[in-house]
Amino acid sequence: MATLIPPARYGDGLGRRFADGTLTASQRDVLDEKRQTLLTHPLWQGLASGTTSRAQLATFALQDAWLIREIHRLDGLAIAKAPDAASADYLIRKLTPKAGALDSLKAFGNALSLTEADFDSLEPLAGCTALTTQFYYQLARGSFVEVVAALSASETIFLEICGRIEQPLKEVYKFGDDELVFFSFHEVLEPAENAINDLLAHLVTTDAERDAAFAAMKLCYDCELLFYDTVLAHPHKFPSDV
Repeated sequence: MATLIPPARYGDGLGRRFADGTLTASQRDVLDEKRQTLLTHPLWQGLASGTTSRAQLATFALQDAWLIREIHRLDGLAIAKAPDAASADYLIRKLTPKAGALDSLKAFGNALSLTEADFDSLEPLAGCTALTTQFYYQLARGSFVEVVAALSASETIFLEICGRIEQPLKEVYKFGDDELVFFSFHEVLEPAENAINDLLAHLVTTDAERDAAFAAMKLCYDCELLFYDTVLAHPHKFPSDV
């Protein structure tokens, strides 16, 4: 039997907050299945048994660094797309807690023997490109509801993942607290993400808006899966491996 990662220290079920109160039962079932696939992805399950390699974790650090660089632009564009000041304020409130995220991720990368040059020269792999592109697709073609739904789906599922993987990273891989700040700091984002879910519930007033939000979340989860699949399939090649 596979070793299971522990329950989330924080963020447990956060990604279901909007879905439970607004989506249809069949839509919730679809998203619940996709969420469970992401939460139990081999990349994360492998942390409990030590089968996820440090090279795969290095790929994750580099690819997620790409996403963090883009997310600041995405947040800004989402704020600009807000239909009113009150809606924009919900998004603005979650910006401050994100400050320093890239530096803390680099600290994790440094513990994996990644260098500043590695982060400066990184390029997105296929899964990372797909995940990034679908956010820009929503911004260009979707409504404000769809943009917020996609961003929230990605951030809440990863927040819950962070709440689950701290312990095995510390106990199995022997990372120190300073090296895991990137994962522990996500806890402070939980109140803001709860507020975003409340904003979505307030904005979705028609069946069409509900269905659009569902489709955006479903697409986001599908791209998240591609991201983790790609990370698992492409362990980082260190100079000593060449």
